[in-house]
Amino acid sequence: MVPTETLDKPVDPVELINETLERAWGTISAAYDVTTSLPDLRELFEGTNLRRPGQAAEIVIANMLMEVVECISRFSPWYKLPARAFGLISVRDRLTNQVRWTLAPEATQKWDEILEPVEMAIRKYSGLIQAIILVDDLMINGLPNDPCVTASCLCLPPRKIKIKQSILEQAEIVCDLCKHPFT
Repeated sequence: MVPTETLDKPVDPVELINETLERAWGTISAAYDVTTSLPDLRELFEGTNLRRPGQAAEIVIANMLMEVVECISRFSPWYKLPARAFGLISVRDRLTNQVRWTLAPEATQKWDEILEPVEMAIRKYSGLIQAIILVDDLMINGLPNDPCVTASCLCLPPRKIKIKQSILEQAEIVCDLCKHPFT
């Protein structure tokens, strides 16, 4: 029987994405005896194409493995091992001629239990992931002396948000109730 308090609780997609990534990170970091927090979404999704969830999930796991490699203690038996020991191989992109890291075939099999949920989360919430990364980029790349302003919509009474001025100027943020942009 399902507890009644879980039936009324709305599902937060951001929480689901974070929980999925936290579980994957926990599994990977435990395998290599690393204790550090989950990297931010921008780092994890660097180089991904969210229109290809399977490939994007592999890149996310490869990015996690690259982060783990950076955090390994010099007293760990993993410290001097090559990238292939972690299941990472370098691939040159024919179009851009850039080298990127991806999962080796044996790593794809090894991490299948975490690849599948990450792929499902990307497939279901790719738009939300793109939005989170865009907002993070806008917040980080904002001007250093960029003041926060209060913006409001056309609702009665108006809904108000506090946001950096440069972000308000660069992106149209629309109220989900009145469908008008915040100004």
